[in-house]
Amino acid sequence: MGHIRCSSVVTAVAAIAALVFAVPTTVHSALNLTATALYMGGTDHPLSIPEDTTAFIDGYVTWAYENYVDPSGLCTGGDPGCAQVAVRTPAQFWPVTGLDAIRFDESVALGVANLDACLRGLSCTVTDPPFTSTVSRALVDTSYTVFGYSQSGTVASIEKSDLIAHPPTGTVSFVFESNPNRPNGGVLERFVGVYIPILDVTFNGATVTNSPQPTPLTTVDVVHQYDPVGDFPLNPLNLLADLNSLMGFFYEHPEGGLGTPQLQGQFQDSTYYLIPTDTLPLLRPLTVMPYLGPLLATILDPPLRVLVETGYDRTINPGAPTPAKYLYFPNPITAAVNFLAAIPTGWDNGIAYITGDPANRPFHTTAPGAYGVGGPPVNAGAVDPYGPPTPVVQAPAAAKASPTSAVSASRSPARPRPAAEIESPTETVVPQGISSPQGIPTRVLGTRPIKTAAPAAASIGADRTQRPNRDRAQTPRRAAG
Repeated sequence: MGHIRCSSVVTAVAAIAALVFAVPTTVHSALNLTATALYMGGTDHPLSIPEDTTAFIDGYVTWAYENYVDPSGLCTGGDPGCAQVAVRTPAQFWPVTGLDAIRFDESVALGVANLDACLRGLSCTVTDPPFTSTVSRALVDTSYTVFGYSQSGTVASIEKSDLIAHPPTGTVSFVFESNPNRPNGGVLERFVGVYIPILDVTFNGATVTNSPQPTPLTTVDVVHQYDPVGDFPLNPLNLLADLNSLMGFFYEHPEGGLGTPQLQGQFQDSTYYLIPTDTLPLLRPLTVMPYLGPLLATILDPPLRVLVETGYDRTINPGAPTPAKYLYFPNPITAAVNFLAAIPTGWDNGIAYITGDPANRPFHTTAPGAYGVGGPPVNAGAVDPYGPPTPVVQAPAAAKASPTSAVSASRSPARPRPAAEIESPTETVVPQGISSPQGIPTRVLGTRPIKTAAPAAASIGADRTQRPNRDRAQTPRRAAG
């Protein structure tokens, strides 16, 4: 009887997680290039006309290229640089995207079929620049970089497994953002093995990392701290961590947060990055209160972060498949000591914040890192790495200005960052450029040429009225290998 109750609890938690990450967020001649980036959208955004607007697709592709694909250096050698192609996926999730929508597993499976056809030179459905029409054509390039976000991260994860089992003729690499199949943190790995019939959601496990050498499927995986799609608590019974993660979906998954990705670790063919969260999602509502709100958030963040982090084990490599551990809790004595130490740390943070001087810390505490007072370093090390870390960040000096930076700045004011300035007094300030239609601020812009027409400021601005409901995660079948 106890086993039945435990199974029911696991299924219920998994069902809630599935629904959370599910919220939304003419024939052309083949181009004879040598490098192409294939972009897929999140739930409710198939990146096809007329479901999405030209302005949205253009803005989404530009955001993904400049912040993730270009800095990785994986899409190079084209004519003159990296060609940009939006690949259609159904991007549906019944009932979130409509009562007439298909269910999750079917949506993902259809997306995998179309992506696989593109990579193997078969006819597939794509939207080419200037993104005014969606067509069926065959791609003939020799090198592809696949970008997957949220639901399409699951599409890309399954395709990666298929490519290992049935290798392509060209070179394929992957870039993930908010990957629900992230080995350590992805919600589809946390509850691996669970199936929810009414939603048709299979928690299919981790993105594989063991592609064969010497031509591996090089992968970059980026996640925003506390985004439940890719950074779900290790112990789902830690209710405070769960609540913070739920808030993280609304603040970190659609917006992406501010900050610079930090190397989190390597695992075989994959390099992982974490974008630290300056202020706990639980405290973000406070930051909208003028004057007092940001100060309170700054003071409360350190002790509260210590408690939230008891739901995670940050010493585990991000590439190690890690399902939920319902009995996990760190050393209680260590946690208590860190909590007590975090109280004066919060006061120091607050004093430094109101005085505008990061060095003004009268209690002589040290500004905490991403995992809070007493937390481990962000970099968890490397396990059987295939080579040096694949980059995803370039130095600010190399960053290029976005053609829509002025529009983005005027329409997407940066949120208050009370803890950011305090937690990382030596943090490099990265210039903000184009934001995605979801309002995601640019991390670091790349330097290689982009093979799309420069998005018009007016079109990007116009699409703000149709901000994509930055999706929640998803999954179909268990990844092979």
